[in-house]
Amino acid sequence: MSSTSRVFLSVDIENDELLSRIAHIQSKLDRQSAKMKIIERENIHFTLRFLGDTPNAKLEKIRESLSGVRFNQFIIRINGVGAFPSANRPRVIWIGVTENADKLTSLKLEIDDLLGNLAYSRDRKFHAHATIARVRAVRDRSLTAKNIENLASETVGTMSVDCFRMTKSTLTASGPIYETLWEVRAS
Repeated sequence: MSSTSRVFLSVDIENDELLSRIAHIQSKLDRQSAKMKIIERENIHFTLRFLGDTPNAKLEKIRESLSGVRFNQFIIRINGVGAFPSANRPRVIWIGVTENADKLTSLKLEIDDLLGNLAYSRDRKFHAHATIARVRAVRDRSLTAKNIENLASETVGTMSVDCFRMTKSTLTASGPIYETLWEVRAS
């Protein structure tokens, strides 16, 4: 058994209606103009912090530290499709947050502050998003960009953020397998 686990902190999307809307958006992605891997519905989430390979002995310290996070439950609106680094050079295609993204950012910053006590440096700039596809190769740049831009105003809906989770990611040939290790619930 490994002495480390590949982990991240996330807010998971679990509502079937929202996941069906996301699947509908995924079905509109042009897979002729770009080779991409569609993210499985059970793996769609908002990453608050990717910690990577973390010693298992440190996971309990992280849990203790993050049990101090205090936040009230809030609603986010999920909509809009975009790409990192851009629609012209997509590597990741995502859905965004248009309402209360600042509350998700505040939660992430509080997590970062507490992780700082455990010698984690502050994370890069945060943009609330959930990855829905990973682009492997672009065959037609202009068609791919146009497809992403045409989906920019797609609406998914609203969801309540009432917890965040420490998730273990085990990489396999058929894709990652996620396992919730623990969660911190809203006050």
